[in-house]
Amino acid sequence: MPGWISQYRKDVYSQVKYLQGLRLPKSGCIRSGLFVGSGDSYTCALLMEYLSKHTMLAYYPSDLLHCPQMLSDHEIFFISASGRTRSNIEAAKIARKFEIKTTAVTARSKSALGEACSNTINLDYLHHGQSSNTGILEFTATVITCMALIGININLNSLDRIMNDARSQVNLYGVDLTRRPPSILFLGGGISYPLASYGAFKMHELFGFRSFGYLLDDYYHSPIFSLKKSDCVFVLDHSNVKNSMSANFHNQLKKIHNRSYYFQPKVRQSLFEQILFSIFVVQILSLTIAENLEIDKPYYLSNKKILKLSSSLIY
Repeated sequence: MPGWISQYRKDVYSQVKYLQGLRLPKSGCIRSGLFVGSGDSYTCALLMEYLSKHTMLAYYPSDLLHCPQMLSDHEIFFISASGRTRSNIEAAKIARKFEIKTTAVTARSKSALGEACSNTINLDYLHHGQSSNTGILEFTATVITCMALIGININLNSLDRIMNDARSQVNLYGVDLTRRPPSILFLGGGISYPLASYGAFKMHELFGFRSFGYLLDDYYHSPIFSLKKSDCVFVLDHSNVKNSMSANFHNQLKKIHNRSYYFQPKVRQSLFEQILFSIFVVQILSLTIAENLEIDKPYYLSNKKILKLSSSLIY
Protein backbone atom coordinates (compact mmCIF):
# COMPACT_ATOMS: atom_id res chain seq x y z
CA MET A 1 0.00 0.00 0.00
CA PRO A 2 1.50 3.40 -1.01
CA GLY A 3 2.73 5.55 1.86
CA TRP A 4 0.22 8.33 1.21
CA ILE A 5 -2.70 5.92 1.44
CA SER A 6 -1.39 4.58 4.75
CA GLN A 7 -1.20 8.13 6.09
CA TYR A 8 -4.66 8.94 4.76
CA ARG A 9 -6.09 5.84 6.43
CA LYS A 10 -4.48 6.97 9.68
CA ASP A 11 -5.94 10.48 9.27
CA VAL A 12 -9.46 9.12 8.72
CA TYR A 13 -9.65 6.65 11.57
CA SER A 14 -7.56 8.51 14.14
CA GLN A 15 -10.07 11.38 14.06
CA VAL A 16 -12.02 9.62 16.80
CA LYS A 17 -9.06 10.09 19.13
CA TYR A 18 -8.00 13.57 18.08
CA LEU A 19 -11.45 15.13 17.94
CA GLN A 20 -12.11 14.10 21.52
CA GLY A 21 -9.44 16.69 22.42
CA LEU A 22 -11.54 19.53 21.03
CA ARG A 23 -12.28 22.34 23.47
CA LEU A 24 -15.62 23.56 22.21
CA PRO A 25 -17.05 27.10 22.46
CA LYS A 26 -20.00 27.80 24.70
CA SER A 27 -22.99 26.00 23.25
CA GLY A 28 -25.72 28.09 21.65
CA CYS A 29 -23.93 31.40 22.21
CA ILE A 30 -25.28 32.85 18.94
CA ARG A 31 -28.84 33.10 17.67
CA SER A 32 -28.50 34.76 14.27
CA GLY A 33 -25.79 35.97 11.93
CA LEU A 34 -23.69 34.98 8.94
CA PHE A 35 -21.32 32.09 8.37
CA VAL A 36 -18.87 32.94 5.59
CA GLY A 37 -16.43 30.72 3.71
CA SER A 38 -15.50 29.20 0.37
CA GLY A 39 -14.76 25.65 -0.81
CA ASP A 40 -15.11 23.15 2.02
CA SER A 41 -15.66 26.07 4.40
CA TYR A 42 -18.74 27.16 2.45
CA THR A 43 -20.22 23.65 2.73
CA CYS A 44 -19.75 23.99 6.49
CA ALA A 45 -21.40 27.44 6.43
CA LEU A 46 -24.35 26.10 4.40
CA LEU A 47 -24.69 23.19 6.79
CA MET A 48 -25.04 25.66 9.67
CA GLU A 49 -27.79 27.47 7.76
CA TYR A 50 -29.75 24.24 7.35
CA LEU A 51 -29.15 23.12 10.94
CA SER A 52 -30.24 26.51 12.33
CA LYS A 53 -33.46 26.38 10.26
CA HIS A 54 -32.08 29.35 8.30
CA THR A 55 -31.71 31.70 11.27
CA MET A 56 -28.02 31.64 10.38
CA LEU A 57 -27.22 32.44 6.75
CA ALA A 58 -24.37 31.13 4.58
CA TYR A 59 -22.45 33.43 2.27
CA TYR A 60 -19.32 33.41 0.18
CA PRO A 61 -16.83 36.16 1.06
CA SER A 62 -17.30 37.54 -2.46
CA ASP A 63 -20.99 38.13 -1.61
CA LEU A 64 -19.93 40.52 1.14
CA LEU A 65 -17.34 42.19 -1.06
CA HIS A 66 -19.92 42.86 -3.78
CA CYS A 67 -22.70 43.93 -1.42
CA PRO A 68 -21.30 45.14 1.92
CA GLN A 69 -24.69 46.64 2.81
CA MET A 70 -25.86 43.15 3.85
CA LEU A 71 -23.43 43.29 6.77
CA SER A 72 -25.68 45.58 8.78
CA ASP A 73 -26.92 44.12 12.09
CA HIS A 74 -25.24 40.74 11.53
CA GLU A 75 -22.57 39.01 13.55
CA ILE A 76 -20.19 37.35 11.09
CA PHE A 77 -18.23 34.12 11.48
CA PHE A 78 -15.46 33.65 8.91
CA ILE A 79 -14.54 29.98 8.42
CA SER A 80 -10.99 29.24 7.26
CA ALA A 81 -8.77 26.52 8.70
CA SER A 82 -5.65 28.14 7.25
CA GLY A 83 -6.69 31.71 8.03
CA ARG A 84 -5.04 32.71 4.75
CA THR A 85 -7.93 32.91 2.28
CA ARG A 86 -7.61 36.37 0.73
CA SER A 87 -11.30 37.02 0.09
CA ASN A 88 -12.16 36.20 3.72
CA ILE A 89 -9.52 38.63 4.96
CA GLU A 90 -10.73 41.40 2.65
CA ALA A 91 -14.37 40.84 3.67
CA ALA A 92 -13.40 40.89 7.36
CA LYS A 93 -11.62 44.22 6.90
CA ILE A 94 -14.73 45.70 5.26
CA ALA A 95 -16.86 44.41 8.15
CA ARG A 96 -14.50 46.17 10.56
CA LYS A 97 -15.17 49.48 8.76
CA PHE A 98 -18.88 48.92 9.38
CA GLU A 99 -18.08 48.18 13.06
CA ILE A 100 -19.59 44.70 12.71
CA LYS A 101 -18.63 42.01 15.22
CA THR A 102 -16.50 39.41 13.44
CA THR A 103 -15.10 36.07 14.55
CA ALA A 104 -12.51 33.92 12.78
CA VAL A 105 -13.05 30.15 13.05
CA THR A 106 -9.56 28.92 12.23
CA ALA A 107 -6.79 26.53 13.14
CA ARG A 108 -4.32 29.40 13.16
CA SER A 109 -5.35 32.16 15.55
CA LYS A 110 -2.31 34.30 14.66
CA SER A 111 -3.14 34.24 10.95
CA ALA A 112 -4.05 37.26 8.83
CA LEU A 113 -7.75 36.38 9.21
CA GLY A 114 -7.41 36.14 12.99
CA GLU A 115 -5.82 39.59 13.03
CA ALA A 116 -8.54 41.04 10.79
CA CYS A 117 -11.38 39.81 13.02
CA SER A 118 -12.38 41.11 16.43
CA ASN A 119 -12.56 37.59 17.93
CA THR A 120 -11.07 34.18 17.20
CA ILE A 121 -12.31 30.65 17.81
CA ASN A 122 -9.29 28.40 17.55
CA LEU A 123 -9.83 24.86 16.29
CA ASP A 124 -8.06 23.54 19.31
CA TYR A 125 -7.35 19.87 18.72
CA LEU A 126 -4.32 17.62 19.11
CA HIS A 127 -2.89 17.35 15.61
CA HIS A 128 -0.77 14.64 14.03
CA GLY A 129 2.91 15.14 13.46
CA GLN A 130 2.21 14.21 9.83
CA SER A 131 -0.74 14.83 7.52
CA SER A 132 -2.01 13.30 4.28
CA ASN A 133 -2.66 16.79 2.84
CA THR A 134 -6.43 16.31 2.65
CA GLY A 135 -7.61 18.64 5.42
CA ILE A 136 -10.16 16.11 6.65
CA LEU A 137 -9.44 16.60 10.35
CA GLU A 138 -9.65 20.37 9.95
CA PHE A 139 -13.01 20.06 8.18
CA THR A 140 -14.53 17.72 10.76
CA ALA A 141 -13.24 19.85 13.65
CA THR A 142 -14.63 22.99 12.01
CA VAL A 143 -18.09 21.44 11.56
CA ILE A 144 -18.23 20.24 15.17
CA THR A 145 -17.08 23.63 16.48
CA CYS A 146 -19.67 25.52 14.42
CA MET A 147 -22.41 23.09 15.45
CA ALA A 148 -21.60 23.82 19.09
CA LEU A 149 -21.82 27.55 18.35
CA ILE A 150 -25.40 27.31 17.09
CA GLY A 151 -26.54 25.11 19.97
CA ILE A 152 -26.42 21.60 18.50
CA ASN A 153 -25.84 19.06 21.26
CA ILE A 154 -22.35 17.55 20.87
CA ASN A 155 -21.44 14.10 22.16
CA LEU A 156 -17.80 13.39 21.33
CA ASN A 157 -18.02 10.04 23.14
CA SER A 158 -20.22 8.72 20.30
CA LEU A 159 -17.58 9.28 17.57
CA ASP A 160 -16.26 5.72 17.64
CA ARG A 161 -19.74 4.25 17.22
CA ILE A 162 -20.56 6.65 14.36
CA MET A 163 -17.28 5.84 12.59
CA ASN A 164 -17.95 2.10 12.87
CA ASP A 165 -21.48 2.57 11.48
CA ALA A 166 -20.17 4.54 8.49
CA ARG A 167 -17.37 2.05 7.89
CA SER A 168 -19.69 -0.97 7.98
CA GLN A 169 -22.09 0.62 5.48
CA VAL A 170 -19.30 1.49 3.03
CA ASN A 171 -17.80 -2.00 3.40
CA LEU A 172 -21.23 -3.55 2.84
CA TYR A 173 -21.18 -2.22 -0.73
CA GLY A 174 -17.49 -2.90 -1.34
CA VAL A 175 -17.43 0.05 -3.75
CA ASP A 176 -15.05 -0.83 -6.58
CA LEU A 177 -13.67 2.09 -8.57
CA THR A 178 -10.52 0.75 -10.16
CA ARG A 179 -10.74 3.10 -13.14
CA ARG A 180 -11.99 6.59 -13.84
CA PRO A 181 -15.81 6.76 -14.06
CA PRO A 182 -17.47 9.40 -16.29
CA SER A 183 -18.89 11.09 -13.16
CA ILE A 184 -19.44 10.55 -9.46
CA LEU A 185 -22.62 12.08 -8.08
CA PHE A 186 -23.48 12.81 -4.47
CA LEU A 187 -27.15 13.48 -3.73
CA GLY A 188 -28.63 14.82 -0.53
CA GLY A 189 -31.76 16.49 0.80
CA GLY A 190 -31.97 19.01 3.63
CA ILE A 191 -28.93 18.88 5.89
CA SER A 192 -27.37 16.16 3.70
CA TYR A 193 -27.13 18.52 0.72
CA PRO A 194 -24.08 20.52 1.91
CA LEU A 195 -22.28 17.25 2.60
CA ALA A 196 -23.08 16.05 -0.91
CA SER A 197 -21.11 19.06 -2.11
CA TYR A 198 -18.32 18.15 0.30
CA GLY A 199 -18.22 14.66 -1.23
CA ALA A 200 -17.88 16.10 -4.73
CA PHE A 201 -15.03 18.36 -3.60
CA LYS A 202 -13.11 15.35 -2.26
CA MET A 203 -13.47 13.54 -5.60
CA HIS A 204 -12.08 16.57 -7.47
CA GLU A 205 -9.15 17.12 -5.14
CA LEU A 206 -8.08 13.55 -4.47
CA PHE A 207 -8.71 11.87 -7.82
CA GLY A 208 -9.43 14.49 -10.46
CA PHE A 209 -12.83 12.87 -11.05
CA ARG A 210 -15.67 14.83 -12.58
CA SER A 211 -18.04 14.99 -9.63
CA PHE A 212 -21.16 16.87 -8.59
CA GLY A 213 -23.10 17.40 -5.38
CA TYR A 214 -26.82 17.89 -5.99
CA LEU A 215 -29.83 18.78 -3.91
CA LEU A 216 -32.16 15.83 -4.43
CA ASP A 217 -35.09 18.12 -5.30
CA ASP A 218 -33.08 19.59 -8.19
CA TYR A 219 -31.51 16.36 -9.39
CA TYR A 220 -34.57 14.57 -10.68
CA HIS A 221 -35.88 17.73 -12.36
CA SER A 222 -33.00 17.99 -14.83
CA PRO A 223 -29.49 16.59 -14.08
CA ILE A 224 -30.85 13.02 -13.95
CA PHE A 225 -31.17 13.10 -17.74
CA SER A 226 -27.38 13.24 -18.10
CA LEU A 227 -26.86 10.08 -16.01
CA LYS A 228 -24.55 7.59 -17.74
CA LYS A 229 -24.55 3.83 -17.20
CA SER A 230 -21.08 3.81 -15.63
CA ASP A 231 -21.65 6.87 -13.38
CA CYS A 232 -21.59 6.25 -9.63
CA VAL A 233 -24.39 7.73 -7.53
CA PHE A 234 -24.02 8.06 -3.76
CA VAL A 235 -27.20 9.04 -1.90
CA LEU A 236 -26.65 10.55 1.57
CA ASP A 237 -29.71 10.43 3.80
CA HIS A 238 -29.86 12.34 7.09
CA SER A 239 -33.30 10.96 7.89
CA ASN A 240 -33.66 7.84 10.01
CA VAL A 241 -37.19 7.00 8.85
CA LYS A 242 -37.81 3.93 6.74
CA ASN A 243 -39.55 5.56 3.79
CA SER A 244 -37.75 8.89 3.49
CA MET A 245 -37.69 10.80 0.21
CA SER A 246 -34.03 9.85 -0.28
CA ALA A 247 -34.71 6.15 0.39
CA ASN A 248 -37.66 6.07 -2.00
CA PHE A 249 -35.66 7.80 -4.72
CA HIS A 250 -32.74 5.38 -4.32
CA ASN A 251 -35.04 2.34 -4.44
CA GLN A 252 -36.53 3.53 -7.72
CA LEU A 253 -33.18 4.58 -9.21
CA LYS A 254 -31.57 1.24 -8.32
CA LYS A 255 -34.04 -0.54 -10.60
CA ILE A 256 -32.63 1.26 -13.65
CA HIS A 257 -29.10 2.16 -12.50
CA ASN A 258 -27.12 -0.50 -10.64
CA ARG A 259 -24.25 1.79 -9.60
CA SER A 260 -26.38 3.59 -7.03
CA TYR A 261 -25.42 3.40 -3.34
CA TYR A 262 -27.41 4.54 -0.32
CA PHE A 263 -26.19 5.56 3.13
CA GLN A 264 -28.50 6.14 6.08
CA PRO A 265 -27.66 6.61 9.78
CA LYS A 266 -29.18 4.24 12.29
CA VAL A 267 -32.50 5.09 13.90
CA ARG A 268 -32.90 7.54 16.80
CA GLN A 269 -29.60 9.31 16.19
CA SER A 270 -29.11 12.95 17.14
CA LEU A 271 -28.43 15.73 14.63
CA PHE A 272 -24.77 15.60 15.65
CA GLU A 273 -24.59 11.87 14.95
CA GLN A 274 -26.44 12.19 11.63
CA ILE A 275 -24.02 14.86 10.39
CA LEU A 276 -20.88 13.05 11.54
CA PHE A 277 -22.15 9.84 9.93
CA SER A 278 -22.38 11.48 6.48
CA ILE A 279 -18.98 13.16 6.88
CA PHE A 280 -17.35 9.86 7.81
CA VAL A 281 -19.10 8.07 4.90
CA VAL A 282 -17.60 10.59 2.45
CA GLN A 283 -14.15 10.25 3.98
CA ILE A 284 -14.20 6.43 4.11
CA LEU A 285 -15.53 6.28 0.54
CA SER A 286 -12.63 8.44 -0.64
CA LEU A 287 -10.17 6.23 1.27
CA THR A 288 -11.69 3.09 -0.28
CA ILE A 289 -11.36 4.57 -3.77
CA ALA A 290 -7.75 5.61 -3.07
CA GLU A 291 -6.94 2.06 -1.97
CA ASN A 292 -8.58 0.58 -5.07
CA LEU A 293 -6.66 2.93 -7.36
CA GLU A 294 -3.43 2.54 -5.34
CA ILE A 295 -2.58 6.22 -5.79
CA ASP A 296 0.63 7.60 -4.30
CA LYS A 297 -0.57 11.17 -3.66
CA PRO A 298 -3.74 13.30 -3.98
CA TYR A 299 -4.45 14.39 -7.53
CA TYR A 300 -4.34 18.12 -6.77
CA LEU A 301 -0.61 17.83 -6.05
CA SER A 302 0.13 16.22 -9.42
CA ASN A 303 -0.64 19.22 -11.67
CA LYS A 304 1.73 21.95 -10.53
CA LYS A 305 0.45 24.58 -12.98
CA ILE A 306 -3.19 24.24 -11.90
CA LEU A 307 -2.17 24.07 -8.24
CA LYS A 308 -0.17 27.28 -8.66
CA LEU A 309 -3.12 29.00 -10.35
CA SER A 310 -5.54 27.85 -7.66
CA SER A 311 -3.26 28.95 -4.83
CA SER A 312 -2.65 32.35 -6.43
CA LEU A 313 -6.40 32.99 -6.55
CA ILE A 314 -7.10 31.73 -3.01
CA TYR A 315 -4.12 33.20 -1.17
